[in-house]
Amino acid sequence: MKVFMRPINLLSMLLGMAKVGSERRVVIVRDHSFLSLPQDGIEAVLSDMKNFLAAFKLLRLDSLVEVNVEKLLAPLTPRKIFLPAVNFRSHSKESSTKPPEEPYFFTKFPNAIIGPEEEIILPQGSSRVDYEGEIGIVIGKKGKYIPRERAMDYVFGYTIVNDVSIRDMQYPERHPYGLNWVLGKGVDTALPMGPWIATKEEVKWPAKIITKVNGEIRQEGITDDMIFGPEELISYVSRGITLEPGDIITTGTPSGVAEFSGNRYLAEGDVVEVTVDGIGTLRNRVKREQRQ
Repeated sequence: MKVFMRPINLLSMLLGMAKVGSERRVVIVRDHSFLSLPQDGIEAVLSDMKNFLAAFKLLRLDSLVEVNVEKLLAPLTPRKIFLPAVNFRSHSKESSTKPPEEPYFFTKFPNAIIGPEEEIILPQGSSRVDYEGEIGIVIGKKGKYIPRERAMDYVFGYTIVNDVSIRDMQYPERHPYGLNWVLGKGVDTALPMGPWIATKEEVKWPAKIITKVNGEIRQEGITDDMIFGPEELISYVSRGITLEPGDIITTGTPSGVAEFSGNRYLAEGDVVEVTVDGIGTLRNRVKREQRQ
């Protein structure tokens, strides 16, 4: 077992959640190795990324142990997940949708979250399953009614998400009730997340989002194209909603989704990769759900 006594730069690191032996453990990714704190009395902190983020400023990271990781897991299971609809100008244009005058959010739930290298399951009867590469903004401290000019103080870092969308459930619009956001967005495995969290100092903005299917680029966008930036999204959603460490607000997605671009929808055996510089690549394979 290697013990690393050199100081860690707290402002610039990658944090993951991993299976270490029979346990779930927060790990620090450094030089192709995985490091963790000795567990001594802080098992509850090391076993849940939300707890780790809440306690982050109290932790001493000057003595880390190298650990053997069997599998990387989704870095977070957030209490709250907010995703803005039509938040890239290019996506607004391709979908012929007028940009909203203020952020318009839908949500997903923990059942949708999977980690890197896990399988996206195509629901029974679905034929229009789509990809949406996005950045997940990870909240680092508790806040409510957050002013725009202070919003970034509440950001711990960023991860990658794929807002998998079941278009045959999401559409058509059910007048006068709108789209079916729950089934169109919230089915099992519809939110791949990972491979880890990069502290905000690791990611340079504007950031580029690239989505590939079987190695072919389907989406390539930059965050300068966002209609509402992270500050506006955080400030808006915190009106009456308390944000907590580990909550996620995504950026929205750029153009190139299958529904509006003419690209092929996802099919069994496809490999979807979403890459963001400074974070890494989130990779998932697609599988058709078996009838029970």
